[in-house]
Amino acid sequence: MYCRICLKETNYTEISYKVLDVSWFGKMQEIYAQYAKAKNLQSVLPIFLEEVNAANTEIIGYFDNGENLEAFSLIYLYPSQNSCLADQFAWNYNNPRKKLGYRSVRSECARYKRLGFDYLYLGETAPYKQELQGFEII
Repeated sequence: MYCRICLKETNYTEISYKVLDVSWFGKMQEIYAQYAKAKNLQSVLPIFLEEVNAANTEIIGYFDNGENLEAFSLIYLYPSQNSCLADQFAWNYNNPRKKLGYRSVRSECARYKRLGFDYLYLGETAPYKQELQGFEII
């Protein structure tokens, strides 16, 4: 089953981030490899340069102390459907107590709600996603 967040039903705030460009691709690959290792993922779909460079893609970067990229989200924007898709989140797990995955998805809900989108699609349903405001199974 797949899920989405109805953004009008959320009340989250944005945390500090930067919208990145394709020049961050190499660093994203490093973080993605660290993420796969930390999660013990045996086989992962690569992040393709063409995805990162597509016109409807946003890369949201999260920085440690404002200097070093420690996490990113790859988001696809679909203005024709007033929706966006959170395709990939990865972080280096240097400080797991930060719970950056939980904090980033809430921040992204706030960002895309502020930008006027109706829905943030999150892929397959997972227990932590069900805890989000506006959660819907589709």
